Amino acid sequence: MVRVLPADRQPLFNRALEALFTEDGRYQVVGPCYRQEDVLQAVRLLQPELLLVDSEAALSGTPTVIERALGERPGLKVLVLAQKMDLRIVLDAVAAGALGVVLKTSLPATVASAVESVLSDRVPEQPTTVSRLFRQLADAQHWITASPVNRLSSREREVLVLLGRGWSNEAIGGALHISPHTVRTHIQNILEKLGMHSRLEAATFALEHASELTTGR
Repeated sequence: MVRVLPADRQPLFNRALEALFTEDGRYQVVGPCYRQEDVLQAVRLLQPELLLVDSEAALSGTPTVIERALGERPGLKVLVLAQKMDLRIVLDAVAAGALGVVLKTSLPATVASAVESVLSDRVPEQPTTVSRLFRQLADAQHWITASPVNRLSSREREVLVLLGRGWSNEAIGGALHISPHTVRTHIQNILEKLGMHSRLEAATFALEHASELTTGR
């Protein structure tokens, strides 16, 4: 059975999700949790395979709750629950690592279909979820800009600056209050976005683009 963690701020909505999954019979509901500060502990202790999390909680903090949850459990699949389908929410959710955004006003069948798609490694097809088009749009926002620095998120820039100073993953993680595993993930993303193959290459780039990396977009 697939372990599912509902993590919406509204207890009634969490209960509705729990009823939906319990009735299906293919899922085991763990939790749920209602407070943003409980999400990471629940992910760590309950080890869900799927997290359905409220957008305000999911996208809060730096790094976001989504990024931190994926750092705790890299194989976790995340769907964001939103009150309205705002493009900013969609883009931020995709950038953080979520696989979909589902409206809280969606029919139960829509939510169930989105969950099945994500768990089957398919892109959800419903108009109320993140589609491949949104993911391509998020990527395009970085790549169409003139400077390669603009392909990087704010957190990736911070990591790259410290990498350019010769810092280890542990030192970078300590300075940014993230785990060494999360640092490794950021470095992998940096190398991929910049088309590089080594830390040395990235560190050299950081030294050459120091002013751009520290001035922001």
